Amino acid sequence: MIVVFAVAAILLASSFTTPNAAEQAKPQLRVVTLRPFVVVGIGFRPGETVRVNVRAEAGAASTKDVAGRRGGIDVRFARLTLDNCPEYTVSARGNKGSRASVRSVPRTCGIDPRPTP
Repeated sequence: MIVVFAVAAILLASSFTTPNAAEQAKPQLRVVTLRPFVVVGIGFRPGETVRVNVRAEAGAASTKDVAGRRGGIDVRFARLTLDNCPEYTVSARGNKGSRASVRSVPRTCGIDPRPTP
């Protein structure tokens, strides 16, 4: 009987010290489409106001979004037009301390990957 109470006490104590899933996840960003330029994010704190900045060859843009109950954001930059092989950096910073960034992977564009005969 004492063992049962000890296990129950440990489980109860750990439930107060373990952060919820939204707080455990490290914020991450992903670019969904280039035209329009759409960025989604996960792992932010629920209700956190997040400023998202984009810097690219075509220009720069910034907007805010409020993270949902699960810590997700979804932002659209309708006026930012990027080429087929863009170079960009996206950063997000929340008012509760969350941060995330992503940058494009340099690609060889305009080069035919097939060998010439």
